[in-house]
Amino acid sequence: MQRIASKITLLFLSLIPSIALAENSATEDYLANKPLVLEVRYCECLATKTDGALSDLLPSFLNESSLLRVSVSSEDKGFASSGDLSIGYELKPVAGSPGQFQFNYSGSYTTSNGSSAGNGEMLLVQGQWVSLFELRHDNGTGSQYSNVAVRLAKPGGS
Repeated sequence: MQRIASKITLLFLSLIPSIALAENSATEDYLANKPLVLEVRYCECLATKTDGALSDLLPSFLNESSLLRVSVSSEDKGFASSGDLSIGYELKPVAGSPGQFQFNYSGSYTTSNGSSAGNGEMLLVQGQWVSLFELRHDNGTGSQYSNVAVRLAKPGGS
């Protein structure tokens, strides 16, 4: 029994340098091959003015919303999830249009008021927010909203 405990202790101690090295990795190390960030904001709140353009997000939405960030390359596909939100995506650059990307997505957002979902294809212009899908729930005291918006940016937010 003591030999087994000794072997387990040696195995654990041999892993410590690997664990220590993993903690020293910088964010930039992981972004090296994926120089863009897909930012997804979601909130149980109104994202745009009811008469505004879909890309004009309200400052209150940007302040109150949760943020999911995923490093991506200019041509990428993947899946991201954060508790109540899940989204699958495909990103392709638009030929001859720098900073513009074809964005295909399918996602869902579950809130206390229900679930909203959306899928489609749209043009993303790097740095601009776009509303993906929303849920409006009317009750006796007014409307409650949940919204999901996305943008493609460089690390650091531009």
